[in-house]
Amino acid sequence: MIHGKILAIDDEANIRHLIENEFKLEDFEVATAPSGEEGLRMFEDHPYDVVLLDLKLPKISGLETLKQLKRKSPGVEVIMITGYGDIQSAVESIKLGARDFITKPFKLTELLLLVRTAIQDRDARNEFISSSRMDSAAGSDRFLMCPSPQMQAVYGMVDKIAPSEGTILIEGETGTGKDVLAYFIHDKSHRRTGPFVTLDCGLLTHNLAESELYGHRKGAFSGASDAKVGLVEKSDGGTLFLDEIGNIDLELQKKFLRFLETGFIRRVGENREIQVNSRVILATNLPMEEALKQGKIRMDLFYRMAVFNVSLPPLRTRPQDILPLANHFLAQVSKSGRPKELSAEAAETLSLYAWPGNVRELKSTIAKLEVLVSDDTIRYDHLPVHLTMKSQMSAQLPRTLEDVEKEHILKILEETGGNQMKASQVLGINRKTLYKKIKKYKIFA
Repeated sequence: MIHGKILAIDDEANIRHLIENEFKLEDFEVATAPSGEEGLRMFEDHPYDVVLLDLKLPKISGLETLKQLKRKSPGVEVIMITGYGDIQSAVESIKLGARDFITKPFKLTELLLLVRTAIQDRDARNEFISSSRMDSAAGSDRFLMCPSPQMQAVYGMVDKIAPSEGTILIEGETGTGKDVLAYFIHDKSHRRTGPFVTLDCGLLTHNLAESELYGHRKGAFSGASDAKVGLVEKSDGGTLFLDEIGNIDLELQKKFLRFLETGFIRRVGENREIQVNSRVILATNLPMEEALKQGKIRMDLFYRMAVFNVSLPPLRTRPQDILPLANHFLAQVSKSGRPKELSAEAAETLSLYAWPGNVRELKSTIAKLEVLVSDDTIRYDHLPVHLTMKSQMSAQLPRTLEDVEKEHILKILEETGGNQMKASQVLGINRKTLYKKIKKYKIFA
């Protein structure tokens, strides 16, 4: 039984052979490529579940290869392979959409764990309809109320908008938990007993996107051997959540706008229209101004979908949430029923790290520690090297004027719940200047 399809891109032949031989023993289908160019060509011809990508490659770098992979397939899981001295670039890869990274020399057991977890998460996302496996209790269990002022402001907003019928737009970086927040809103609405249907638009292929959303009649196109009910229709009476809406092409966005305005859809290949009564929640990992600027969101769709706007702040701007989340995940992944504890030094290191992959990266790190640490207490020396290196650098480097300015902007954004207009007024600068500083210091980037 094949457990998944792996593509390993590495210019070292011994690494490629090692991965190929060991993963085949674990019933994976494995292909390898010696360069980014070759890997991209292979990816164009065949879909892969996980790409193992070396950071240092000839000609096209690993980071550039990652960018092109993500443009071709935003939902593909990529794990970076890096040397000890390239930690900063590996952390940068997380911001560009890589799932995780592992440093050479690595243990095959750890790499296998990363790949298996990536495939499990992909399979979970592919189960578009979550309501069938999730009741209200389960939804509450997977959502932790965080103590930071920013998240308290989010909860206050949710209390106000959940009972309404208006379309909701959730903005937040990759990994901040937009899908979890969407279910939390559904669970607090009067539609909580109806279906909660979710689709990661980054997983959609261009030619099947319309069929996935609206369904099709039998014989509507090549391969349509049976009629299919689309996800929009399945959400009738409940909530439809579309994650990364900017990954749907603009023509299909136009058709989706019509559904938002009229409540009617038409299956591919059919003439009759079907009325659907569902509450719509949309999400994007780009600030809406940037998505509009890049042409990823239609202007008319933006005005229609942003009835209510909720912004999920990145984890680095709310460090007081890190330890509650870490302990929550330790309890979730515990095999024995007795969660592991964090030593004081390990807890402090987790709190100091910037978490470019946000809550998803924290959860992935905790899951790895649960498997790799046999002790009851997770110590500092158990932590991944990029976390400990970052904390050492933070302790050694003097604070610059830019550091002070960045910290002050972060503090004011925290106090204003991420509201850039209010923050610019408090700081005594115009919003355009604040936006430039946010980009400069990569506060939301």
